[in-house]
Amino acid sequence: MILKNNSQSFKKLILFSLIFFNSICYSQYRVNDDELRDYFSSIVYLSEKSSKTEKINGKLYEVVYRDPWTGEIFENKKPANGSGFFIMRGIDVYLVTAEHVARILNSSSSIKFQGLDGQKKEFIISDLRKDKTLPKQLNWTRHKTADIAVLHLGTFKEVIEDVNPIDYDFLERKLIAPNRFNELTILGFPLGLGLTPSSISPITINTHSASDIVYFPRFDNSVVNPFIIMDDPSIGGFSGGPVMEIMKTPDNMPKIDDKPVRLQSKVIGLVHGTLGGGFAAIVPSSQIIETLELAPKFNGEFIFYYENGKEWSKRIYKDGLPWTVISNYDPDGNSQEKGTLKNGEGTLYVWNHEGTMAELLIFKNGDYSGGIYSFKDEKTMKSLIKSNKN
Repeated sequence: MILKNNSQSFKKLILFSLIFFNSICYSQYRVNDDELRDYFSSIVYLSEKSSKTEKINGKLYEVVYRDPWTGEIFENKKPANGSGFFIMRGIDVYLVTAEHVARILNSSSSIKFQGLDGQKKEFIISDLRKDKTLPKQLNWTRHKTADIAVLHLGTFKEVIEDVNPIDYDFLERKLIAPNRFNELTILGFPLGLGLTPSSISPITINTHSASDIVYFPRFDNSVVNPFIIMDDPSIGGFSGGPVMEIMKTPDNMPKIDDKPVRLQSKVIGLVHGTLGGGFAAIVPSSQIIETLELAPKFNGEFIFYYENGKEWSKRIYKDGLPWTVISNYDPDGNSQEKGTLKNGEGTLYVWNHEGTMAELLIFKNGDYSGGIYSFKDEKTMKSLIKSNKN
């Protein structure tokens, strides 16, 4: 049992909470862009040939052509593209984009992104699953009013190892607009920029909120929905890309085990499109959460393993999230504090591959609030993906 380490961890958590606000208010921010680059491998470029559309009486129709002499009917398709991003909720992985982008995609559509190794990855969507079982007509879960669609790819053990999702807890849960003085970053591939034959890197635009929550019709189907207006226009191809408030790490933030405590960023929403007058319309993240709640999820017992084959943690999942924690072990097979989570209530201790606590999750009514602190730990995610044997 590592009770001594648990006590030290709690002392560190208390120390962190006491000095957090002072350190963030009176320090110089780091000038590098590491915090931003952490998310580059989560952003995807989506492309497919799409049919021309036309809106008639508020409804969107595909335009087809008929030869007046032969009666032959054919489509006039043109290349179309958009952006999206991966999200992990519990152990489930999803592809998220704008509904008007998802509408043109099928299992053979192209998806490109930057892998964990920094190299360009290019697949068709069906190849995101190891068993390639996604149907030709993709089973998107769509929001009833918002321009949002999510595609369940499976649990992380069923998805190819190159996928690096944003954590579900980064989504802003409340239907609110961000502080207008806070800098926001849009990530995506406008006009297909950011891609070369051998490399890929998302394009970013820094902007600010220009409104509170406002309601107006969507540009693609005239359905009224809440939006956040940005003070810069969107550019074609950004649609479906995330809008993030990147929390930069101050130079004097405390360190635990010689690693700086990282501040958690937020996903504010995703790009819908551009309004007249040069403003971008953003769909709030609370509606991404509503869409994820409707999507397929894992239910049942799940066991995590270390690379050495020993059991890491055993949990029961309900609706995609941990419901009860049964056991937790260090790499040598010794029991370590697992938390009190039972039937959706309590705490869950998350330990990394070295047996150091990486996160503490607090559950209430089956949902959770994020870790008190966390580290960039790429090795942990790779280890989990490679070693899970369930």
